Amino acid sequence: MEDKIKVSIQRAVLNSLKKDCEDFKFVKSDGRINFNAFINSLITNFYESFSASEEQLYSDIRTALAAVPERYAEDAFQNIIKAVAKRNDTYCGTKDSVTFSFKPTKISQKAILYINTVILKQESISSFYRRMFTAFSQKTKTERERIMFSENIALLHRAIDKGAAACVALKNGTVIKCASIYSVSPAKDELFNYVLLFDGKHNVTLRLAGIQSVDLTSERAFIPEENVALFARQVACGAQYPMYNTDNEIIKVRLTDKGKELFKKIYLYRPTPVSIEGDVYSFDCSANQLIYYFERFGERALIISPKRLGIFMRNYYYYALKKYNTIYEASRP
Repeated sequence: MEDKIKVSIQRAVLNSLKKDCEDFKFVKSDGRINFNAFINSLITNFYESFSASEEQLYSDIRTALAAVPERYAEDAFQNIIKAVAKRNDTYCGTKDSVTFSFKPTKISQKAILYINTVILKQESISSFYRRMFTAFSQKTKTERERIMFSENIALLHRAIDKGAAACVALKNGTVIKCASIYSVSPAKDELFNYVLLFDGKHNVTLRLAGIQSVDLTSERAFIPEENVALFARQVACGAQYPMYNTDNEIIKVRLTDKGKELFKKIYLYRPTPVSIEGDVYSFDCSANQLIYYFERFGERALIISPKRLGIFMRNYYYYALKKYNTIYEASRP
């Protein structure tokens, strides 16, 4: 294997990569994050599409220079490329840049060989990886996760297209031997991707990053109609929130004026109302999603139906109140 490769990069980009490493569950056997494995996987899964976008840029520049006399065109092209590289290197060596190194592994051996022998021309190794890592960090979280696990996603989609069941092994050691895949769906907040599958008995929702491997089997996939209907509602409301058979009632919430303001401001995990009548907002989502979202509102949002959810929320606040009273009993006037 090659020696370590040192890269100078913007601090914000490095922080983003490290956060992805943690969020996408690249960890060692002792539970610590494995940043080197993450970087090597990023290179392996991203270098082809990044190189293709680079080639498209070069092609566009050459097209734009078509009117330039041939004897000047190549020099003009090289000067433009250098100017673009210089712009991308603006933060290199400033207080906003940091240096880190990674060691190539067998996983990235083919990719790095191609980068060194084919892609790199009049550019340093550090500059190329800096641009690639920066381009990766500028994508949405869901896009970055799909890139990191592109092989598993391809197999999951193949299972869907072929109507085949799959054997899905999870990073926690669990194995679902005969999984019928419904979809790979991003959360509405664009954070993570979720795999929705039927394990033969129940609907199951998995984080894409939690899947170790996927293998297609000779078994046919089968998802009962009622389970398909639950999955369809789940994707429409929020893929990260499983939908159960008990989630069969419209949930109504009465909002105060302040509650309405909070509803407009708090986007994360927000369910979409199916109707609004005055102060009453109606939702056709899972109970878990609604409770998780509105528990932050306090008295500004009251669940008025179904009754069981209203009682659950009442008890949630009641037991919290008892705990607070215990802690602050001595300070009561």
